[in-house]
Amino acid sequence: MNWRIKAETKIESFSDWLFENSNKTILVVVLFVIAIGSQLPFLKIDTTTEGFLHKTDPMRVEYDLFRDQFGRDEKLMIAVKTKNIFDKGFLKKLDSFHSTLENELPNIKGVDSLINARNTYGVEGELIVEPLIISLPETDEELSQLKKTVSNNSLYENSLYSEDFTMTTVTIDTQTYSNVILNSEPISLGFDDGLEFDDGLEFDDGLEFDDGLEFDDNSEGGQRVYLTDAENDEIILKTQQIMERFDSDEFEIYLSGSAAIAGIFKQALLNDSVVFISLMMVVIMVVLFALFRRVSGVILPLTCVFLTLLTTVSMMSIFSAPFTMATQIMPTFLLAVVTSASIHLLAVFYKDFSKTKDKKSSLRYAMGHSGLAIIMTSLTTAVGLWSFSFSGVAPVADLGIFASSGVMIGLLFTLVLLPALISSTNFAHIKKKKDVEGYTLMDRSLLGISRVATGRPKTIVAISSVLIICAAIVASQIKFSHFPLEWLPEDNFARIATEAVDENLKGSLTLEVIVDTGKINGLYNPELLRVIEDVSENINTVSTGNMFVGKVFSYIDVIKETNRALNENQEAFYVIPDDPDLIAQEFLLFESSGNNDLASLVDANYSKARLTLKTPFIDALEANIFIDDAQIYLDQKFGNLAQVSFTGIGTLMTVTFEEAIYSSATSYVLAFSLITVLMVLLIGNLKIGLISMIPNLLPIIFLSTIMVIFKMPLDMFTLLIGAIALGLAVDDTVHFMHNFRRYELQFNDVDKAVRLTLMGTGRAITLTSIVLALGFLVLTFSEMNNMFDFGVLTASAILVALLADFFLMPAIMKLIIKEKEST
Repeated sequence: MNWRIKAETKIESFSDWLFENSNKTILVVVLFVIAIGSQLPFLKIDTTTEGFLHKTDPMRVEYDLFRDQFGRDEKLMIAVKTKNIFDKGFLKKLDSFHSTLENELPNIKGVDSLINARNTYGVEGELIVEPLIISLPETDEELSQLKKTVSNNSLYENSLYSEDFTMTTVTIDTQTYSNVILNSEPISLGFDDGLEFDDGLEFDDGLEFDDGLEFDDNSEGGQRVYLTDAENDEIILKTQQIMERFDSDEFEIYLSGSAAIAGIFKQALLNDSVVFISLMMVVIMVVLFALFRRVSGVILPLTCVFLTLLTTVSMMSIFSAPFTMATQIMPTFLLAVVTSASIHLLAVFYKDFSKTKDKKSSLRYAMGHSGLAIIMTSLTTAVGLWSFSFSGVAPVADLGIFASSGVMIGLLFTLVLLPALISSTNFAHIKKKKDVEGYTLMDRSLLGISRVATGRPKTIVAISSVLIICAAIVASQIKFSHFPLEWLPEDNFARIATEAVDENLKGSLTLEVIVDTGKINGLYNPELLRVIEDVSENINTVSTGNMFVGKVFSYIDVIKETNRALNENQEAFYVIPDDPDLIAQEFLLFESSGNNDLASLVDANYSKARLTLKTPFIDALEANIFIDDAQIYLDQKFGNLAQVSFTGIGTLMTVTFEEAIYSSATSYVLAFSLITVLMVLLIGNLKIGLISMIPNLLPIIFLSTIMVIFKMPLDMFTLLIGAIALGLAVDDTVHFMHNFRRYELQFNDVDKAVRLTLMGTGRAITLTSIVLALGFLVLTFSEMNNMFDFGVLTASAILVALLADFFLMPAIMKLIIKEKEST
């Protein structure tokens, strides 16, 4: 234990130095924070689905290539519900709504609805491809003919209209690239002529009739970046404003689609962050004033907290790490953790200062008494968070890196800036109410806990063991789930819209499949086309549970439409031709018609095609099972004809959760291992150090039990709780064991050591646990259900850890040290 004594001595000496150089220290810290904080305005926010994967992740790379080739698959889907879509008044309003969106929305390629859906037919051997509605029907006969045309086209069903003709869709196809240009090498899609084929039809949520062949002068000499969050937000906001102008009882409008959901998440993130920080500041101020009864006891810790937050978030900006759904919890977390560290130092300082009235000696005593423990608790908390830095989920990795960095920055301010501020502050002497024996109410409570813990150790350990076994049995029934839609409240407009579209139009999201033949003109192969047709009709044979494919869009729709049109519009010719040359000719005729829909369905060399599977928004775990089964099914169907792979935003959503599961398992093992090493190092005894970790597993076990009882899913966010709870729970254990070992070695009396520990540091442990618990309970004010669960569970873990350290830990120490003395 010599290293501990040396460390405490050095900390005391450092305290004296800070006391003598407090003003210089404060100036250096302030200048440092100002320099770092100047980068805060450049912080970015990212709630995109692809942002959950690292830019170098193979799935992300493949998705970026997909976007470069075929365009952005994230769309805004607007569903419009009425009594009958084939009503002249409704169609007139739909046309006006369509035109308004098309004319007023920024950063879009086009708008697609019944108004401009592709209509392919032949006239005297000539191929005609034009919008479905050239002019609005004015007579009942024209209306009846329109309904017949729409009903006879299977491509429109569950895409542009519901089976009962009460709902139709308007799909907003956003630009793939942002208006921002990066000074870098130009993006090359592999086309020698420099044309980009990404602005055409994407059969995701509806049909488009849009010109996509364009020259991009802006891309020359600079690298295009994908559509930004800010630009996506602008589209959503403007769309909502237009929707408000047209919404009525006979024209009910629902906003859905993956782009809309991402936008809603971002809005909730921004709103919640302001609420969280504001409420947490109030909670901290109340707790600090209740604890210290001093204005300085509120201002000094909050100064450290504020500077820690400012520095940490600014570092995210410096390293181009965006603020995300995962890092949303970081400010609240750092507020609680840094405040807790400050409480431990100030509690000892104020208590000693009330006796000595000597600021320098009291600061020296407080630093020597709590400094090493604060360092060790910060290290264990940082390690618990740092374990996430290896996650395959980018926002979780960022949380691990910057939250752990924030904890260490908070440690720096707590042990450097806070003592300097104390040295420069004048303190008044305040007397606290005590009973005739000189004890406060909390002192007497802690003495009672000490007597129970050391007086009935076997009973406490036995009861704890039974509870652990029962909890473990219940916890084993926990289920994995990741359903972002259920993060939104049931009355949220985006959730209502998505559920309505899933029910009426057989899906609101898409999975993208790339069919790569590996050779030029490979897509002309009739055998390949028939396999795609077969897959489109029978893909649901691998669907299970809530998962299904409501529609499949591909380039075979174009060839079948063209073949029928060139054969006098006879339905019998809505088939795939047997002759590859004929297929090539029909493709050429379609391209010559003036329609560019093929640009978003096949590549320029006709070697690679895109299949879009329309699916409902369901649990990612179910979707992942489907993707695995479908991949096997597709590999068997296509054989040597082509290589088939899944991509698209829907696929990334499912892959992200799978990555989170594997990453969390690694994080738990790494965090527990490193924290155990630190605990053994601090205590200086291998056996006691290992056993002292047992109570710290209780929060994780009991949290799992709570989740099973209240049917809370183990999703991407609740997976984070284990390592975070472990890091926080160990904080109390470190403070307890640090002081317990000191007194136990000094007096060789477990009962006295426990009593002195609880009387000395127990008060600070209690208050810091309250601060941490209240800090995470602030998350219950979130608009998002997942944040609510996260807050409740983490707060519960902290309180369970407090009880374990106050009752189970002393009982275990009593039994272990008794056994040691008897041998």
